[in-house]
Amino acid sequence: MRRYLPILLLFVCLQTVSGENSEKAQQQRKTPKIGLVLGGGGAKGVAHIGVLKVLERAGFPIDIITSTSMGSIVGGAYACGHSSEVLDSVVRSQDWNMLLSDRESSSDQDLQLREKQNTYILTKALTLGKKKKVGNAEGGGFLRGKNITPLFNRITAPYNDSIDFNTLPIRFACVATNIVDNTEYVFHSGILSRAMRASMAIPGVFAPVRMDGMVLIDGGMRNNFPADIAREMGADYVIGVDVQDLPKGADQLQTGTQILGQITNWLCMNKYEENKKKTDIVIRVNTDGYSAASFTEAAIDTLIRRGEEAAMAHWDELVALRQKLRYVSQKRITHSIPLTTLSDEEQNAKPKMRKDPQFNLGVRFDNEEAVALQANAQMPIQTKMPMDLELTLRLGKRIKAQVDWTLHPTHFIQPTISYIYRNNDMDFYEYGDKVYTLTYDQHTVKMSLFNFNVRNFNVSIGANWDYYKYRSLLGNKEVQQHLNDENVKNKGYISYQGRVWYNSENKWYFPTSGVRFQARFSYITDNFIKLNDKVGITEYAAMFRSNFSLSSKLSFQPMIYGRFVEGTDIPLVMSNFMGSEWFNQYTDGQVPFAGAGNLEMAWQNLAAAQLQVQFNPTTNNNILLRVAAGQDAEKLKDMFSHRTMLGGTLSYYYTTMLGPLGGSIGYSNVTKKFYYYINLGFVF
Repeated sequence: MRRYLPILLLFVCLQTVSGENSEKAQQQRKTPKIGLVLGGGGAKGVAHIGVLKVLERAGFPIDIITSTSMGSIVGGAYACGHSSEVLDSVVRSQDWNMLLSDRESSSDQDLQLREKQNTYILTKALTLGKKKKVGNAEGGGFLRGKNITPLFNRITAPYNDSIDFNTLPIRFACVATNIVDNTEYVFHSGILSRAMRASMAIPGVFAPVRMDGMVLIDGGMRNNFPADIAREMGADYVIGVDVQDLPKGADQLQTGTQILGQITNWLCMNKYEENKKKTDIVIRVNTDGYSAASFTEAAIDTLIRRGEEAAMAHWDELVALRQKLRYVSQKRITHSIPLTTLSDEEQNAKPKMRKDPQFNLGVRFDNEEAVALQANAQMPIQTKMPMDLELTLRLGKRIKAQVDWTLHPTHFIQPTISYIYRNNDMDFYEYGDKVYTLTYDQHTVKMSLFNFNVRNFNVSIGANWDYYKYRSLLGNKEVQQHLNDENVKNKGYISYQGRVWYNSENKWYFPTSGVRFQARFSYITDNFIKLNDKVGITEYAAMFRSNFSLSSKLSFQPMIYGRFVEGTDIPLVMSNFMGSEWFNQYTDGQVPFAGAGNLEMAWQNLAAAQLQVQFNPTTNNNILLRVAAGQDAEKLKDMFSHRTMLGGTLSYYYTTMLGPLGGSIGYSNVTKKFYYYINLGFVF
């Protein structure tokens, strides 16, 4: 009997443990489960964060989250353990114009790439031949989601591997649409960031996610309010957050945007009414006045606030349900989200050189040139030493065609050989009056034999060959008599060039911090040594600008700049010109001057200083006040013998994905006229 005693004791212990586990399991089965449904709606979905704030305030437990589209982004991050306050910080801190594009982050670019980034409104990688990447977005949409994918990887940390979504701190599922057979696909497992990316792949905007023979797009096409999924996952009570617009009447459908929005709403109504019936508490957020693309700072602030207000309107229902379920409030384990640090995997994935051909398109309008169009194609050539072939074509009042061949012996050194053809038709002014119109062709072969790029710094040294062919010079008789002068003679020139360029400004067009510096030296000849058997022309040009912030909305930028040309028989197009808004906008010898809108002729030596005060009431609104003073003279010794040039400009620009949209009005004592300037789009 004694030898059977240990076996008997072991049996009793097992029975006790089994009984305890059975009791726990039974208790868990008796505990009602709360499901939260977060519907799709693009930018309107940030209102979900406001609702989550109220649920946390009420100590409300969430056991299951099901979601679609933008709801999947918020819901997936929340299911990973990130609090509503963290999510609030995340959406407010993002550059949504950058995220909702395939442009490269400026932190990953050298200056030449950053300049291109702020020239083109469309950047599209081209895939040549058949190329299949299972599980990745690879074409079929305007955007590949290149920039938003790293964000998804960060907000789903630390759950970045392929997992069962039931093992997350909150059980999670999200909906996508398989357009191969027009069926609903529900993600219960896999890579969470990929599931979120598929759920929000708006048709025609974001490329679909291809996986296991499926082509997955936005889940709103099949189930934009997935309460049924929450019920299937065991939710006893369902709380739903609805950010979808209500259908509009005929009198409200006046614009193309309103009509497109109505069509989208009807497409997302599939299963909507029956799912609302499966929801115990429907929290409907007022999103009037906002669209799926309303990612501005003001819109995000308002939508989150409206989400809180909508949830607070159901406060009594939420408290009553919580008391009915007799929940004991438990502290939720939460994680923060690294906003700036990339994972090791993302760092290793950052390309050292673009591997796919790329197409860029720029479109702009101003009241001086009217419409201009510029297209660019870059084609990497994979050889032992990597190289690029790049083609650029500009159409408008100024026509340009350019071919660049760039070698990449190292990541930082990029020698380039270029051929550039320009056809220019420009008006030149003197004291505010147009004196002549010049039409000419310019052929340039440019060799930047040393071209060093590293982050904010660029140094290039090389030589140019330029040939100018003057087609017409229209003006008064005094101008016509100079048609055969040396400065308007068809001729070729050989020059030696050097440039230093530094730019640490935080924005390309309307910076609030950082420094910009540029200096250029040129020596121009017609036989490698002299010009017309005399000493060649020497050009010195430089500018320096610094940014100082007085507050989060107010900053000022002092700037000094100038261009000095020494020599005789200076070609007309190499002369000094002042005016317009940006450096070298129309000619290589042009400098801006507040208050002068056109190309105003200046003496050979020009120096100026400008102070710009910039007010940003909101993120994308830019109000600028510029005042400038300058001196010019034919000889340096006479710089202060002439009167001081003064000018001022008041400008407003709105920053968009298409570039700065706005205009300026100004006055100077040089032109003695008011001028206005309208610019829509990036400058090129």
